[in-house]
Amino acid sequence: MKKVFNILIVDDHPVVLEGYTNFIKWHFKEHPVFSFNIASATSIDKTVELISNIVPQNTFDIVLLDISLPDGNTTKMHSGEDLGLFLKSKLPNVKIIAITALNDTVMLLNIIKKLSPHGLLIKSDTDGEVLTTAIKSIIKGCDYYSQTIVELFKKRVSQNIVLDDLDIQLLVELANGAKMKELEQLLPLTKSGIDKRRRLLKEKLNLQSNSDRDLVLKAKEKGFI
Repeated sequence: MKKVFNILIVDDHPVVLEGYTNFIKWHFKEHPVFSFNIASATSIDKTVELISNIVPQNTFDIVLLDISLPDGNTTKMHSGEDLGLFLKSKLPNVKIIAITALNDTVMLLNIIKKLSPHGLLIKSDTDGEVLTTAIKSIIKGCDYYSQTIVELFKKRVSQNIVLDDLDIQLLVELANGAKMKELEQLLPLTKSGIDKRRRLLKEKLNLQSNSDRDLVLKAKEKGFI
């Protein structure tokens, strides 16, 4: 007898929901070992309503979760990450595959730190083959990251450079266009501390230019932001 897995797909684009659903149904339609019941939701609110009404025996095993969901209207959740934390609190055994359009190293690391998903996919990578490979890996008890994410992390790890959280935060704020007065409010550092850290960052990244723009570009090139 086939083992049946319940999958929930959450994305605010109906075309994407339909595409993911069709990929899964087509790929696994003749699988000898397992099959799937697939449900979907197009918003945070609809997902919360769906989860609130399920009975224990119909709980979800896997959730494909779009990280970039609009704010909920009846909840205080503002993103797919918030919804993911809610799902984990209500369904302790659920396996979450987070899907994001972001390919920014810092943002991806934040998703991992906050949500600890069993899978993490970049939308531009996610065709039928990647999606079904991720699901198979999760069922086998293995985590799965799409190739773009693996390459970004390999690039960062391969650098013989150590940056701490404050270094990364400073780089992120510079990338966002923050000026010195704003940096003093955003970081637990004095003006002289910010200047010193900025200078050391340029030394660590072997940057000759004094431009903050060049510093940000170099940090992005090396996979730190």
